[in-house]
Amino acid sequence: MAGIYSIRNHMRTIHILNGDALSSKFPSLIPGKKIIFRECLSDGPVGFQSFEELIQGRSTYLSETYPVTQKHPYIPYVSGQLEEIRTTSDTDGVFCWFEADLFCQINFWYTVYLLRNHTGDLGLILPVMDLRTGFSGLTEEQLFDAYQHPRILSKNERHIFRDLWILFQKNKVREAKSLARKLEPEFPFLLPAIIAWEDSIPNGSYLGKPKEELLAIANELKTNEFNPIFREFQQRLPIYGYGDLITWRLWKETIPKE
Repeated sequence: MAGIYSIRNHMRTIHILNGDALSSKFPSLIPGKKIIFRECLSDGPVGFQSFEELIQGRSTYLSETYPVTQKHPYIPYVSGQLEEIRTTSDTDGVFCWFEADLFCQINFWYTVYLLRNHTGDLGLILPVMDLRTGFSGLTEEQLFDAYQHPRILSKNERHIFRDLWILFQKNKVREAKSLARKLEPEFPFLLPAIIAWEDSIPNGSYLGKPKEELLAIANELKTNEFNPIFREFQQRLPIYGYGDLITWRLWKETIPKE
């Protein structure tokens, strides 16, 4: 399963990166084409029947919810990269650089789903770091070392990650937990991410763990000011992997009305 051996046996190497931040620090010594996954599928609707419907639906949702992001329109800034993933050649070795938090994992599941007909090597490169730092905590030397030791996914593992995306679309968290347990020895980060997904689902007066935690932090800090609340939220719940935009939306929906 040595990474260098796999890479040398492909016509081309593709690196699917979990965002522009990783792309900006990606070591120049690592050969291959970079595709940047710019979606945030943990936020908003995902239950679409086709790739084309997903692109249109996600574009509408994100432009309406986060108009500040429209300096780079979803089509083609985000969708073009997804199209490149799903049209990857079978002769390409594909390596997915994703982290263990829920945000990253859902994006990874969708990546595997897009590559469901790809028969070449598909590997996962995961930082062995605290959830609070991820790839941002790695030096270029450490990133290069990670590149040399990907986890090449078996056919069964690929099926399970693909199915996790389908279950996420259908909000079937119990079934997803059952699948995750099958991979627990090899991928111990998977079940905690799915439990975080389960905890985030509202139920009656329960708002879901992210919103409940935001309220608790505001009460403890005795402030409704977002920046200190956000910093504490990231410290307490790094498993969600939420950045400032998603957390701000959650807080605006949660903040007590004066």
